[in-house]
Amino acid sequence: MTPTFNTVGVVGAGAMTGIEIAQVPYRGTPAALTDIVAGHVQGMFCDIPPAIGLITEGKLRALGVTTTRRLPAVPEIPPLSEAGVPGYDAQSWLMVVAPTGTPTDVVERLHGEIKSIMAQPDVTEAVARLGIVPIDTPSVAELRQFVKSEIDRWGKLVHQAGIAGSQ
Repeated sequence: MTPTFNTVGVVGAGAMTGIEIAQVPYRGTPAALTDIVAGHVQGMFCDIPPAIGLITEGKLRALGVTTTRRLPAVPEIPPLSEAGVPGYDAQSWLMVVAPTGTPTDVVERLHGEIKSIMAQPDVTEAVARLGIVPIDTPSVAELRQFVKSEIDRWGKLVHQAGIAGSQ
């Protein structure tokens, strides 16, 4: 029987393990989590914040995190690279963006203000409790380069997997 999973993490996991995994698309994480808890789908890859309550309540069994290190909010969950899939490293990330053409001074000021807010201890602690790993935000230029590298990295995997629209 082919295990059924939700989300794009399936592409990387299937490619790295050689396991055939059927992807079940959902319109959002809440619906997928509902089906996981109800036993309609066998597994999923999802961000920690929407699942952390179900994990801590024992309603959802987390098998591993896709980061290379354990997450402070859920240190008992091993990284997949530790749990039998060496080299697995797929981290989701969030950033604030502005429309193309936004004046550079406005972008730089927003960047500085957000960086300052995120550095406040109470904000850092609140974010960490959600299972998000706060980082010291790089410069705007470094963020642009990071986005480009992620598009290149994941674009290759999507193309190799033959996902519709990548050909």
